[in-house]
Amino acid sequence: MFWFSRRGKIERDKLKGRMNMMDIYLKQAIEHVIDRNFGDPIYSQVGLDLNNINIREYLSKKIQKISSAQTKTGTLKQDSTMAQLVAQVTDNFTDTSSKIVRHWYETYVQSEDAPGADAFVVLFEKDTEMYVAFLKVNYHEAFTHLVGDADGKIANDLIIHQSILAGKTQRPDEGFTVKISDNTYELIEKKYTFSGEKMEYLSNRVIESEPVASLDDNVKTVKKVAEKVAKSFDIPKFDVVNNVKDAIHETIASDGEIDTQQVAQTVFSDNISAKAEFESAIHEKLPDSKIPVTKEVQEIAIKKYGKQKLKLSNGIEMTIPLDVYQDPNLIEFVNNPDGTISVTIKNVEEVISRL
Repeated sequence: MFWFSRRGKIERDKLKGRMNMMDIYLKQAIEHVIDRNFGDPIYSQVGLDLNNINIREYLSKKIQKISSAQTKTGTLKQDSTMAQLVAQVTDNFTDTSSKIVRHWYETYVQSEDAPGADAFVVLFEKDTEMYVAFLKVNYHEAFTHLVGDADGKIANDLIIHQSILAGKTQRPDEGFTVKISDNTYELIEKKYTFSGEKMEYLSNRVIESEPVASLDDNVKTVKKVAEKVAKSFDIPKFDVVNNVKDAIHETIASDGEIDTQQVAQTVFSDNISAKAEFESAIHEKLPDSKIPVTKEVQEIAIKKYGKQKLKLSNGIEMTIPLDVYQDPNLIEFVNNPDGTISVTIKNVEEVISRL
């Protein structure tokens, strides 16, 4: 992989440096144990100590990581069980947290392969609004030591612990946050097996709400439609895919949304027929031409789509910042008559080899 170094300050994305990860203020939190090897859940009757900085950091990081390119969004139905529980959470947090987990567990326990986990319910404030979070963290196996006694002698043994939780830097395996004032939510979920069928149960069975597709899902849709149109008009797939990524990055960074009309203009500006076909096809998949993203996901998306990651057929891999990728004085792609592509990296002052 090549790393580029050059003089001069390159202007970065408009929002870089101005957006910080959301500030959240934990009010109450509780942990319930769902070890499927030992029967029914163990519901805690006492909240976690939020004066403990390690607990605060652990829960804050988990909540922050609910927002991602895979996050789905929506609004709870007013008459749903979850909406009714959310409305009660500030008045009786401990009891309501148990009801939230019990409501979730009634579905979760029906899965053949859903693992044991701990479930956290957290009441927190963000931007002067109150939220409740449900965080499920699966168990993992890990080895540890056990200090014991063997005939009066100290005996250190190696044992396996089967209920280890993921560290604070990892996102929850599943979870959601709900703004209490309007029931809008962000959600991440996994597929588990129910009656032999893999399904995402959290949205359609637990919160009973059809979420909006995630940023990643929408990007995949745009990319797939663009590739199909490009094939019809004999446009190189390589050029189209990279231009789609550039266009999506630009519209998210500048406007906080995916603008499919702008994508069409950027990707197919030189081919009116291809542009028209793309606009028609994408409208069938995504009727709204402008798809907003939350400010937290916007920051993540700017970083994620701010680089081009290329893997060449000869094994070379490159990660290239967009401003470098878009500058023909720094990198050039040439389509050769024999169908191959030549990549020229220009004006490099230093090459750093990293192990």
